[in-house]
Amino acid sequence: MATKERLEYIYSLLNEVLPNKVYYALYVEDNAEVPFIVYQEISKNPKTYADDLYLLKQITIQITLVTKNKDVVLEGKLEDALDLAGIDFRLISEYPLIDTGIHRIYEIKMEEFKNE
Repeated sequence: MATKERLEYIYSLLNEVLPNKVYYALYVEDNAEVPFIVYQEISKNPKTYADDLYLLKQITIQITLVTKNKDVVLEGKLEDALDLAGIDFRLISEYPLIDTGIHRIYEIKMEEFKNE
């Protein structure tokens, strides 16, 4: 899956969880009302090589769920959507910010093959 298609796919999954409240890598705290989701591709590293060329890259996408207060129902909805899509995720961190609320950060890894 190429970068554009991969990001569109992730967007469509996240948009099912919080319709019209999903943003890509933008500083949206002043413009958006909580809850909202921000996602971004944070790394793209070659993983497998042949003849000094990469065959496989591992892509890391970070997903941040921002809520006013702890919202286990919305967290479960997001995690269930990722599970149902067959996407493994890791919960990286959860922390409060006075101005915006709870930030819950997930990380997913995807692979890109050279012949795509």
